[in-house]
Amino acid sequence: MNPEIVVHSSVHEVDFWKRYRVLLRMIKALEEREHLILALQGEGSIPEKTRDEAVGSIKAEHAQNLGVFHDFLVNFINMSLLGLHHVDITLEFSFYSAGPILSERICIHVDQHKKKLPYEEGQRFLSALSWILEEDQPDASLVRLYEVYQERYDRGQDVDLNRCTLALQKEVYPGSIFHATLRLPAEAFIEPEFGQIPTTPDRE
Repeated sequence: MNPEIVVHSSVHEVDFWKRYRVLLRMIKALEEREHLILALQGEGSIPEKTRDEAVGSIKAEHAQNLGVFHDFLVNFINMSLLGLHHVDITLEFSFYSAGPILSERICIHVDQHKKKLPYEEGQRFLSALSWILEEDQPDASLVRLYEVYQERYDRGQDVDLNRCTLALQKEVYPGSIFHATLRLPAEAFIEPEFGQIPTTPDRE
């Protein structure tokens, strides 16, 4: 956007909520496509070859649509930074010490509104956290990472926003598995360095 052009706040508000409605329609369309794929896969009356070709074609189109959705989501989050809205993302996931990290649920919070995002979006963001599985204590590494974001977004703004939260549970039977729920301002997830713990130079 040209810095010399000033957009009136009311115009920004209209555009913001218009894009939010588009986001909701895109989510609904993706959900319907997923249901269609599942329905076709379970349809026994269609010849196997014909069914597989149809499913393959729809999956390819679905993958392209997910890419378009991700780009739209990133643009929507960037737009939210220009106004007075709080846009957060909650990731619910699980992992074993030996991996992998699996998305269970991902939601976007737009002020008081909450909406589930596609599963693939959660896996996309979680790929940046795969390094914790290489640590001796992956749960402790996740806590350290969370503390970095809490310092930046909650404490770093001299107000108690409480937009950063982490809930972590360990299940020990039948196997050792961690369940985590991580909520951060959405802008954190679209940063190029998301998931990294910044290195601090040694003090003399």
